[in-house]
Amino acid sequence: MMSALRRKDGVLNAAFFAAEAERLTNDARLEEWLGLYHHDAVAEWVIDGAAERHQGIEAIRPAAAVLADVWRAHRLRVRKIPQCADADTVVLTWEGGFRGRANQIGAEIWTFRGDLVARHQMYGYLDVRPRSSLWARTRVLLTDPRTAVGVLAREARR
Repeated sequence: MMSALRRKDGVLNAAFFAAEAERLTNDARLEEWLGLYHHDAVAEWVIDGAAERHQGIEAIRPAAAVLADVWRAHRLRVRKIPQCADADTVVLTWEGGFRGRANQIGAEIWTFRGDLVARHQMYGYLDVRPRSSLWARTRVLLTDPRTAVGVLAREARR
């Protein structure tokens, strides 16, 4: 995979990387995914507010195995979209969901050292709904009541 990772000008090939990351995710290709990481890489993943940080491939491996198992069991399908890249970083967004649904979105920042990932930041939302949705408003109310009430009060004044 890495032979096509960089363009001739040294910039990371974001479209190529997005396609590979999408394939690895959709096929739950754990060993290939882990093969992207430098031995001392850091993975910081935040999914619906649940944050985890793993330092080094030996810490990343079991966490990634859990994710890959869930992706496989619940038939995750995502589309990864390149946003930007330079010589060290690729930024992707993604959309998709489990079992044929399309209610999840996220963003990933992949920082490279050479041709291996030194840092992977992933932010995901598993149940995205319109802001006007009663369920979406209830979730905000439960998560941060003061902010939710503040927004409702300001909307009522308009």
